[in-house]
Amino acid sequence: MGLLSEGHPLAWNEIKAALEQLRTYGVDQLLRVYSKCKDRQRDSFTWGDELEYTLVKFDHENKKVQLLLKAHKLLPILHELNKKIDDGECCIAWHPEACDFVVEGVPFQPYGFLPSHLNTVEANMRLRREQVQKFLSEQSDNEFILNIAAFPRYGQGEYTFPPVECSPAHSTEKSLCFPDSLISPIHPRTKSLSENTNERRGAKASINVPIYKDTCTPIPFHDELFKDDPNIIDDHIHLDSTTAGWGCCCLQVTFQAESCEESLELYDQLLPLCPILLCLSAACPIWRGYLSDIDCRWNIISEAADDRTAEERKQKNLFSRYCSTPCYLTDKNKHLNDIKIPVCETVVTKLIEEGMPETLANHFGHIFIRDPLVIMDRFLHPTDDTNSYHFENLNSLVWNTLRLKPPPLDDDKMGWRVEFRPMDIQMTDFGNAALTVFLALMTRVIITYGLNLTIPISQVNENMNRAHHRDSTRQEKFYFQSTTGVTEMCMNEIINGTNDFRGLVPLVRQYISEREDIDADTRYTIEQYLLLVSKRAAGTLLTNASWIRQFVLSHPSYKQDSIVSEEIQYDLLKKIEQISNGREDCPQIKHPKMETHTELHAH
Repeated sequence: MGLLSEGHPLAWNEIKAALEQLRTYGVDQLLRVYSKCKDRQRDSFTWGDELEYTLVKFDHENKKVQLLLKAHKLLPILHELNKKIDDGECCIAWHPEACDFVVEGVPFQPYGFLPSHLNTVEANMRLRREQVQKFLSEQSDNEFILNIAAFPRYGQGEYTFPPVECSPAHSTEKSLCFPDSLISPIHPRTKSLSENTNERRGAKASINVPIYKDTCTPIPFHDELFKDDPNIIDDHIHLDSTTAGWGCCCLQVTFQAESCEESLELYDQLLPLCPILLCLSAACPIWRGYLSDIDCRWNIISEAADDRTAEERKQKNLFSRYCSTPCYLTDKNKHLNDIKIPVCETVVTKLIEEGMPETLANHFGHIFIRDPLVIMDRFLHPTDDTNSYHFENLNSLVWNTLRLKPPPLDDDKMGWRVEFRPMDIQMTDFGNAALTVFLALMTRVIITYGLNLTIPISQVNENMNRAHHRDSTRQEKFYFQSTTGVTEMCMNEIINGTNDFRGLVPLVRQYISEREDIDADTRYTIEQYLLLVSKRAAGTLLTNASWIRQFVLSHPSYKQDSIVSEEIQYDLLKKIEQISNGREDCPQIKHPKMETHTELHAH
């Protein structure tokens, strides 16, 4: 979602002229935040998830399904609906996303420290979809809200309703298939973000996704739509717009720590889990109507959101601003930061002089090498010292797999938070709740047992690359910290354990067994979630990506040519709609007996 400040966004040339002043404002605000909040203690453990949903319209007569450009009409109605709900646990906060076919829903109030809150997550997620679906069904019996990480034929053919013109003339980025009309007209900064990213980069986005080579896939495969584009690569699907990335959907979870110190520790221990949860959540095997050889969305958005100039791309270790988390934050783990990242030395020096630890100062020094791509005019020059807009704005415009979120200057209720960002959205509420609750419990395991999962950053980066590979849960090994040191382990060993490592699910089960304040319904629900994670890691249940791939490969109209036709997409999304609404079982991704006792209210 990012920082949703209202106002008129400045053009890139206006931002560029003020960059040094903006950096000074941001650093000064960060120092005020740190001075005010570095010793803050005893904040309660609160947390929450963010889900991005896709709106679609089915055409049953012609066996087609299209993206529904309706979020701008839907969101005001949802806002009014939730204003009338007095019960905070039954209230949803809805926000616009970058594209007009996506809405973001989050719990109106965060989940709390009570164990019974773990049993409310799935019910809350279900409520979100029900609120949207009720409105859609009142308008049409062919419109639906779906949990899909990437619309299979996004950018191919007539893929929206109402139809949009696809040509360079209808795109600020001169894209052939992703026009500006996809962008949300009510999101305060997306259009400006796309324009400024493109202008700063000096070229339009160029994303190349490896094709899945089936028996009838042309050798080499040429993406014919882009035959005149010098940036295409043989045997790759081509995407040519930042909007191609912003149309993807994810699951994010944010945790508030007890203190600054605890937030840094939590950040460092969650960092190695980013590729692990990315792998387990994989849900994106299809891009622009072609079956690809990857399973996840992360690297695609990383390329789409990349604002580096041609010269900056030549710089060593200066990656896209949307990338795997580049460093640990605590001084005790700085030896694991084995990839030297560029930093703004003057910023680092100033932060250290003001008392910030060196490793944390380097993290923020790296943040401040980035330019703020969006600035609202009314915030250009601060009028007082009561808010931290420029720091928060820049921090929100650097999209790593983790984000450290210090308390805002103008909100004393918020503490130090860590946002976990890599996961693809799952097609069922059960799947999203399972990963969310598993991750929440892992934070408790980390803090309670003093778990050390850290490995060198270079190995985390390699794990991120491996997590994208086709069927990586069953085919890949990942660097992981066991009791005998860092070793390569398969997903089953990491999650379910070996002789040298207990396993993440057994550790969570130990934590649950030692808690006497967990009621029977919550224990039962948690165990169903742990079973899903365990069986998915063992390969006895499929990731969403593997199931989608199998569906395409076994479809009667599939011609072994890597093409996902309109008919295949229609049948696939119809099946997903049936599964997500409980009208059909899918034993390959969830055993029918995996039912939960989830409810909206904690007790």
